[in-house]
Amino acid sequence: NHYIFTHRPGSYDPMGAIVSALAFPHPPRDLSIHALQERENHNQLLFLTTTSNLRIPAIHIQKSRAKFTIIYSHGNAEDVGLSLNYLDAMSRYCQCSVLSYEYPGYSIAEGEPSEDGCYAAIDAAYKFLTADAGVDPGKIVVVGRSLGTGPTVDLCSRTPGVAGCVLQSPLESGIRCALGFVSSYTLYPLDIFRSYQKVDKIKCPVLIMHGEADEVVPCDNGRALYKTLTERPWHSEVAYDPMWIPGVGHNNMPEQQCLENCRRFMVFLKERARK
Repeated sequence: NHYIFTHRPGSYDPMGAIVSALAFPHPPRDLSIHALQERENHNQLLFLTTTSNLRIPAIHIQKSRAKFTIIYSHGNAEDVGLSLNYLDAMSRYCQCSVLSYEYPGYSIAEGEPSEDGCYAAIDAAYKFLTADAGVDPGKIVVVGRSLGTGPTVDLCSRTPGVAGCVLQSPLESGIRCALGFVSSYTLYPLDIFRSYQKVDKIKCPVLIMHGEADEVVPCDNGRALYKTLTERPWHSEVAYDPMWIPGVGHNNMPEQQCLENCRRFMVFLKERARK
């Protein structure tokens, strides 16, 4: 994953010194076609339609007798097709069903990448699970990695009924990630994925995992979001300890350890539901 900022017409000054929007570097759009088509043979590929009438692919891995269903939002420079092995491992390790959706403009999804497009896409995934598949919101865990923590926080901040939220290598916002705290105020109109303004509205337990040596999304982002979580009036009722992983960066987070952390979080959520 890497983050860059690019010009959006009409949005920065003539000096060209101010950038306006987070770019979404994605793999070649046809890279995952065959992998997705293979999943169609296993009845795991489906297509969702956003409120902007964009058609996006999603992978739905259903596990019988699973307590929870995960909505997974992948990171930047990835797509759903490239995440398939991880999705399989997540379903197997956590003993849960998984729905992973695509962002507009990624892979074979229609449209162009944008912040609003990401929000509309996760909304389409949530609507599919609750309205079409009949999944109780209280049995949904929303998981995001890197860029995917933006739509994850946004959905959870608006959806108090979900069971839990997992944020791996989360960014406070696009500008705070790339340019720091002060810049997020001076460049406020240009900032995107302002999770720092939303995370305190999340009602459910939240697990944050972050590598302490992360140079792409510095660990200070995750620590700041966790601090904001602890300031929620109801935090003591939903508190869950974060995982700060020493010596680990952004793109080498230990997969097995992360999945084990998720599995333990699911156990915590199950026990909490019994109380």
